[in-house]
Amino acid sequence: MKKIFLIKFFSLLFLISTSNCQSQSLIDYFKSFLQKNVSNNALLLFFELMRKNFSKKNYPGNLDHNKQAFETHKSVIKSNNGYIEDQHNYKDMKYGYKTIAYSGCEIIAVYNSLYYLTKDENIDFPQMIDYFEHDGILIDGEFGTTPRALEEYINSKGYRTQSSYDIKDYDKIGDKCDVFIITFYNNKEDIMDMIHTVALTKEGKKFHIHNNGRNSHQIGYNSITELLEKINNGKAKDIFLIGINKN
Repeated sequence: MKKIFLIKFFSLLFLISTSNCQSQSLIDYFKSFLQKNVSNNALLLFFELMRKNFSKKNYPGNLDHNKQAFETHKSVIKSNNGYIEDQHNYKDMKYGYKTIAYSGCEIIAVYNSLYYLTKDENIDFPQMIDYFEHDGILIDGEFGTTPRALEEYINSKGYRTQSSYDIKDYDKIGDKCDVFIITFYNNKEDIMDMIHTVALTKEGKKFHIHNNGRNSHQIGYNSITELLEKINNGKAKDIFLIGINKN
């Protein structure tokens, strides 16, 4: 899960500047300001601005390093039925100037989605990282990857997608598509808990979430909106959903 560095920085400045008249209610208001006052569409537009203007897009040595490091993870991935479920263990794999453990959840979600669709045990995860380092990375990995770049990558592989930043559309997309990538705030009351992106797979009529903590994928939900209501102790808030069809 990635840390939102700039938001933390400006939050700190704000709290310092108001320290003489601070109240707990003011602190709580600022922690939830982004989630409650900035539209999902505006947030996505902000990510696209960063995508185009604030990353180096050249990280020599990362690809070769990641190819070697990824070999050490393959046995665990196989034991997890082909999915990456343990992002915190990927501190040895680089993404921009950060690591996959720090800000690679979006790329892991793409990997897990493609594995669900193909059951291909030879998906080139290091090459996928390299792709997003050239197009999609935000502030050299500090903010992870813009959700729009994930959808574009999926489309480039020949899959049709449906996407929305409006939660009213989520269950309709859930009915029509086979696998999903969803971005959400971990805590609608505290931005310090960061933003996360995961893959959702559909097993029968149940939705399962991957790479969201120990054994999270074992729990089935009746709908995407129910999943959002229950994960993270009910604290999560939606940002963007991508639905992917097999054909």
